[in-house]
Amino acid sequence: MATPEEKVAMYREKAKDKSLPQDVRNAYLDKATALEAKAYEETKAGSTKSNTPPKYAKGGAVKKGAKTPAIAIVIGMAKPKGKAMMSKGGMSKGKK
Repeated sequence: MATPEEKVAMYREKAKDKSLPQDVRNAYLDKATALEAKAYEETKAGSTKSNTPPKYAKGGAVKKGAKTPAIAIVIGMAKPKGKAMMSKGGMSKGKK
């Protein structure tokens, strides 16, 4: 028996045949789309049971109740010391 991927490819190939009436070609495309939607729903339902990340223990093994690794990225722009900002009249002001 053919797998769903093979069936989708077969239906899409049959839909390219210009000798068939348009209704038949549309029916083949509808069948292919239905198979793809079914496969998508099955993978979507089985892939994630919840949106929480797994808990990691030492060595990368998943352990219940362990703390997740935390990464903090801080990006900022500080004023350069000693130089006046251009919007504050930096070029027109003399050195102090």
